[in-house]
Amino acid sequence: MYKITQDGKTIVGNNEDWINGNSEIWFVPAKDNKYGVMNIGFDNGFAQGAVNEAGLMFDGFAMSYLEVKNTKGKIKVSMTELIAPIMHKYSNVIEVKEHLSKIDLSILDKSMLVFVDKSGKYLIVEGDELILGNNAEQSFSNFYPSETSNPEMVNIDFYQKGLKQIRETEAKATLDYCSSIMNNFQQNLTQYTTIYDLKDGIIRLYHHQNFDNFIELDLAEELSKGEHKLSIPELFPKNTKGYKYYEIYNNADSVVSYYESVWEKMSKQVPPESIKMLEATISQYLTLTADEWVKTNKDKNGAIKMYKLIIKLFPENKEAKKSAKKKIKQTKR
Repeated sequence: MYKITQDGKTIVGNNEDWINGNSEIWFVPAKDNKYGVMNIGFDNGFAQGAVNEAGLMFDGFAMSYLEVKNTKGKIKVSMTELIAPIMHKYSNVIEVKEHLSKIDLSILDKSMLVFVDKSGKYLIVEGDELILGNNAEQSFSNFYPSETSNPEMVNIDFYQKGLKQIRETEAKATLDYCSSIMNNFQQNLTQYTTIYDLKDGIIRLYHHQNFDNFIELDLAEELSKGEHKLSIPELFPKNTKGYKYYEIYNNADSVVSYYESVWEKMSKQVPPESIKMLEATISQYLTLTADEWVKTNKDKNGAIKMYKLIIKLFPENKEAKKSAKKKIKQTKR
């Protein structure tokens, strides 16, 4: 994630890195003195990010475990209940911090949230730490700022690639410049990229690491249409890599065939010392895809096919084999 504020304009970019090919946007118009909101995420209905018509946005990061201790006397909420009230009620990060200071944030012991408002101020939510900032330029990734004195020492390759570009280019508060930064931050699991103009309410959207094609949405215009949902892959050309991934992801036999062919091809190309890493990567991607199918109530028999492929491809991997067999039993229940 990256934000830049110049001459009264704040632009924020975010990459969503995950296995699920069913990315979606859904709009909830203003009602009962609440702000209208655009949510973005996947087909499980859980908002991975959002922006409201007051110019407040948020996104989240999967993190390593960090104990949250400051919970006594605080209000308990579920993760699904945490974000929507904030996005519908508040316009700036000062208000968000005040609200979150009263909430039991132990649900964020493996997550970090970042809020940015149209003034350019931002709030980093680490659980016990609620950190306000106002740097003109700021980047975020899967590390805790409170534990990191020098971002350039963070051991995340794609993050360092983006930082290098930030250091070497002239910063501009434009959709194009922010898009170029997010292009350098992207990795092979980036399902979509959102670029927000928080002052003018314009959202630029890219799909699946393709920075040649984009669409732009006017937040006010979309909210005026009432509640509605958009499939992100369906907004882009069908001959793109992202759309093909979307098609594969939604067909169990295609997923199985794809990873069989990847293993067949790559296992012959990588050096012997890299075989275990390739095996772990394919096993992880298959597991994550099957897990997502189970969580979103897709065809459970399809998920079982993916778990079974792990056993077929890696019969000597006792740990992967044991995990896959356990998941098959759980899925059949």
